[in-house]
Amino acid sequence: MKSATLQITTATRKTVWFTVLLFLLLIAIAEWIARSQSFQGTLTPPRMGSHHYQLGHKLALLDLLARKAGHVDCIMLGSSMVDTGFSPKAFQAGYKEITGRDIHCFNFGIDASSAASTAALTRIIVEEYHPGLLIIGTDARDYAVPREDPDPAVVLNTPWVAYRQGNFSLEGWLLDHSYLYRYRQHLGRLARFQFEDTLRSYTKPNYEILPNGFTPHNKVSTYINDPPRMGDTSFEITYYTRIYSSYQMLPENLEGLETIMGNNKSGMQVILVEMPVPDGLYYFFGDRESDYKRFLTRVGELATLHRIPFWQTEPLDFIPDHGWVDYSHLNKTGAEIFSTWLGRQVGTAEQRGSLKSFQP
Repeated sequence: MKSATLQITTATRKTVWFTVLLFLLLIAIAEWIARSQSFQGTLTPPRMGSHHYQLGHKLALLDLLARKAGHVDCIMLGSSMVDTGFSPKAFQAGYKEITGRDIHCFNFGIDASSAASTAALTRIIVEEYHPGLLIIGTDARDYAVPREDPDPAVVLNTPWVAYRQGNFSLEGWLLDHSYLYRYRQHLGRLARFQFEDTLRSYTKPNYEILPNGFTPHNKVSTYINDPPRMGDTSFEITYYTRIYSSYQMLPENLEGLETIMGNNKSGMQVILVEMPVPDGLYYFFGDRESDYKRFLTRVGELATLHRIPFWQTEPLDFIPDHGWVDYSHLNKTGAEIFSTWLGRQVGTAEQRGSLKSFQP
């Protein structure tokens, strides 16, 4: 009787181990499939556990570009002003005009980002993709929005972003290591035959992000040089008034900027560039141009301290009146003008030997 019981126990253990091994094998196969380009090309990008509508999308596009090109030479980061204002295609054309060389660039501007949240994303981008050239597009708003504000918080509080900053969580670890986990919600929706927002062929995006990360806008503003109308309660007017009327540069955002600048100590070249703004934006500052000059002065001091270029666009006035979406965002026309200028600037500085060679 003991022998029969022992045989049953041994058989049960073998069955359990076989089941476990089979389960692990199936998980490994599913993970391999989830990492394949054919699988990812069929589904919409995963959100990476974030409530931000762009973060997962841009990460997927950057990853795809890196795979196709083998490397990404330069990445530009910042807020929505970079998102709508930096055309990698125009930048590459301007750069090639000066140097005769091709370069692979990507726009990682994230809507509503601040200097603190841009610093967090920069750390991830640098660790993952090692671009030779890191360009940070900056504006006065980057330093006035606190970390706990919903705009940067939606990025900073993402478990995956927090995990990459050293704040461990199981969800953050799984998002970082498992593509299957990233796509778990897609698979759940497919099981319920919910194809919209799951399959690319069934989904109509509300906005267009090009494969190089650029989000072009065709709208042309007609009011960018005019002061805001008294009593205007539109979101744009009330938002800018809240941000700029008592303008302050918060220490946490200046610390974020310095963290980004620290990448220049490695073989990477960091460039800081002022995003263009129309004169109409000055009406929102309590002290008009004086507040804006304070932003330029402080950022310029930090750039000098860290020995990185800070290229200002304010004195150039090279964006035409039909190059704006609103008081702070370039449209496609303005973005192409600005990006071509920036590409030429980088190419010329490299030719003169004032930039580190990033070997595109």
